[in-house]
Amino acid sequence: MRGERVVLREVTPADAAGLYELISEDEDVSRHISKPPPSIVAFHGFISWCHRQRAAGDSLCFAIVPHGLEHAVGIIQIRRLALDFSIAEWGFAIGSMFWGTGVFVEAAALVAEFAFTTLGTYRLEGRAATANCRGNGALLKLGASSEAMLRGGLLRDDQPRDQFIWGLLAEDWRNRAPCPHRFSAEAAQKRIDAAIAEFQARHQSNPPGDRRSPDTSAAPFYPFFIGRLDDEPPDKS
Repeated sequence: MRGERVVLREVTPADAAGLYELISEDEDVSRHISKPPPSIVAFHGFISWCHRQRAAGDSLCFAIVPHGLEHAVGIIQIRRLALDFSIAEWGFAIGSMFWGTGVFVEAAALVAEFAFTTLGTYRLEGRAATANCRGNGALLKLGASSEAMLRGGLLRDDQPRDQFIWGLLAEDWRNRAPCPHRFSAEAAQKRIDAAIAEFQARHQSNPPGDRRSPDTSAAPFYPFFIGRLDDEPPDKS
């Protein structure tokens, strides 16, 4: 799927090292989500697991790739809660350097449209830690409604953390008001260009390929869903 500033595609092994750095190694990102894959090898296992989940019809994982880059800077997951995807849950994470650029909102809108028009979803649920102001704000901006607080809904490092649960219905999505733009198109593009330049500079000084394990093909499956209730052990099958 292609938007004005972003492309969404399936995650690939080439994304593993960059996503590990942007999601797992960045405390600003990882502290509000389920424990992400703890190594590049584990991220390869996560991507392999994503491919198996898609083949089984259980979930999808989209890589967020801004125009001008080849590798992912974030992910959006969607998994079925009902057998036919009529009710589904989504979760997301994006590198902090791309916060406030509009990249995420555009990517999430593409996924929501795909869910409601292609998957036949009528209800999308999302969970965000109560302390995750950006995540909650993004769901509000997309038209979702906060429905409840889950006490101890997220377990991180043996510590229960509260979450808000958000609901977005197909009819709400179709009737939503246009999302106001914080910046002009020119200003938004400048912010994205600056984030891309920072991303490229970081990877030129520390290329992801230099850190990739040569034995990633043997990486075990690593189940990871951003909004799941607890830290399930990796699937070794």
